[in-house]
Amino acid sequence: MLDFDKSGESGYVLGHSDGELARLEQQAEIFSQETDDILRRAGIRAGMRVLDIGCGAGDVAMATARMVGPEGEVVGIDDAGSALFLARARARADGAAHGRVRFEQADVLDYEPDGAFDALVGRFILMHLSDPAAALQRLTGFLRPDGVVAFIEMDISEAGAQPDLPLLDKCISWIIRTYDKVGVEPNMGSKLYATFRAAGLEPRLHGSCKIESGPNSITYDFAAETLRTLVPAMEEFGIASAEEVGVDILADRLRRQAVSGDHCIFFPRIVGAWAAKDGATA
Repeated sequence: MLDFDKSGESGYVLGHSDGELARLEQQAEIFSQETDDILRRAGIRAGMRVLDIGCGAGDVAMATARMVGPEGEVVGIDDAGSALFLARARARADGAAHGRVRFEQADVLDYEPDGAFDALVGRFILMHLSDPAAALQRLTGFLRPDGVVAFIEMDISEAGAQPDLPLLDKCISWIIRTYDKVGVEPNMGSKLYATFRAAGLEPRLHGSCKIESGPNSITYDFAAETLRTLVPAMEEFGIASAEEVGVDILADRLRRQAVSGDHCIFFPRIVGAWAAKDGATA
């Protein structure tokens, strides 16, 4: 999770607390299948050396390590604000039985690798950058000539329920408005094509949407925990008060309303984009 303090760069508004660490691990569980699918489509395979930017607690790095195997290597980088996340990532890597994984504290705009990579990957990271195309162009320079770039982002505006669930709509609106205020792009998935093209890449894309229903869906807790981390920023910008959000009972309210109205829940659309550095079909 990138948390920049250089002028004009976006910060990680969700913070670096234990609660956010738990939310990220929950998020990784929700989107694990979509992540694996896009990485495979991009051509991540055994023996590759891969750079994972904004690695956070290491979920994408660990998924990538399973694909590259013991003969490959994954390097995850994250900035200084993510010390808690990096500690968790390193502990997970130490206990893993697959692949070589290591994590470094580094800013994406200053990072200098110790060798070339076969692939560059990231998930829900470009949305936090003020100039994602420029960052992508710089990072692509770390790839071998036949290297591949693969990023996964989301379109939060595509989330919702059928039939309409007003409380969920309000939650989504709060999230989008807060992201807009702090300079985070809530619909980066839709902007991946233009971002790759601006970085001089010819991307292929794939989209998917997770749909859930019923009382045991992870949707309700995930929405509530996302808003829990955003409440300070929401109050700062006058978007909603902690009282209005009622985060401690929000998950139960969402669950009761969704179940009583027989709603199905559409998660944000997930979009993956990948491209070969040399312009060949990835």
